[in-house]
Amino acid sequence: MAQFQIPQFIDKKAKIIGPLTLSQFLYIAGAGGLSVLAFYTLPPLFSFLILIFAGGLGISLAFIKINGQPLPKVILHAITFWQKPKKYVWKKDIETTTLDTSSVEKIKAVRKNMGLQGKIKSAVRNITTGNIPFFKKDNKKEQQERYQTVRHLTGEVEKAKRVDYSE
Repeated sequence: MAQFQIPQFIDKKAKIIGPLTLSQFLYIAGAGGLSVLAFYTLPPLFSFLILIFAGGLGISLAFIKINGQPLPKVILHAITFWQKPKKYVWKKDIETTTLDTSSVEKIKAVRKNMGLQGKIKSAVRNITTGNIPFFKKDNKKEQQERYQTVRHLTGEVEKAKRVDYSE
C-alpha cells in the first residue's frame, strides 16, 4: 500500500521577513512609518503620543490572537456584527393542544401529528432506552391467546394464528 505524507501545521503562515510573516511585517512597518512621519511633522509631545498609539496598535494587530483568531479578523467580525441588523428570539411561541382520549389513542394522535424529525427522535429514544414497542417479549399466556382453533367447512380442525388489525 502506498504511503503518503500528510501535511501538518497547516494553520501556520510562512515566515518571509525574518521571524515575521508578511502581514505581521506590514502592520509593524505601517506603525513605524506613521511614527516617523509624526516625528518629523508634529511637535515632540504629539509625536510621542502617536508613536505609543501607533506602535501599540501595530504590535497588537501583528501578534495578538483571540481564541486562535488573529486580531484583525476579530475586529472585522466585530464591525460586521455591529453594522448588520439583529433579530433576537428569546422565547418561541408554541401552540399547546389538549387531548382527552385514552392513552393508546393519545399516542396514535401524537404520532400522527408528529413530523419526520420527531418520529426519528422517538425511535432513537426508544431504542436507546430499550423500550421498543415492536419487539415486546410476550409471555406464554399471550402467545397461547394468539393461536385459535379453526374448524373448516369440511370438518377439519386446525390451529391458526390470530391476527389483530386493531393494533
